[in-house]
Amino acid sequence: MTDYVLLKLSSMISDYGEEILGRMFADYESVYKSSVDDFLSKNSIPMEKRGECRTYIAINPNDSKIIGFFSIGVRCLQIPDGCGLSKTMLRKLNRSEDNVAQAYLLGQLSRAEGYKGFGRILIDEALKKIKEAYEIVGCRLVRIDCTDRLIGYYEEHGFHYVKKNADKDLNQMLMIID
Repeated sequence: MTDYVLLKLSSMISDYGEEILGRMFADYESVYKSSVDDFLSKNSIPMEKRGECRTYIAINPNDSKIIGFFSIGVRCLQIPDGCGLSKTMLRKLNRSEDNVAQAYLLGQLSRAEGYKGFGRILIDEALKKIKEAYEIVGCRLVRIDCTDRLIGYYEEHGFHYVKKNADKDLNQMLMIID
């Protein structure tokens, strides 16, 4: 089991300041080099300040290094009838007349190299935060957008494939909170 402390980015901004965080973020290396790395160093603080999402950062308490992070926001998702989800699942989605549903967006999720299995822990932590929000305001859908190679991974963790996004570069997947 990996020791970690989960911190809210907003608290880290207050406690450490943007300059120190910028250095911490620059040292972070994701297990998969991708745009997720850019999110942490370039977009996480501005998006946090604008209230577009909330980012949580897992820190190794032994060396104060970032070992992973995730962000949560809210986004709409169009879910057409022929998307491949079962009729039972489609009925649970609370879609509008134009097939749009509100969903929590697990927008960014990344673990550091050398922490195999920590992705599952990050997903569990993100779902805990989302379930807290669900208890307060409702909305029982969780959306994640992922590359082709991660579809199976997220299916193993309870997400269902819906469709490609508008740019056809990511796959939109859903989970229903029960």
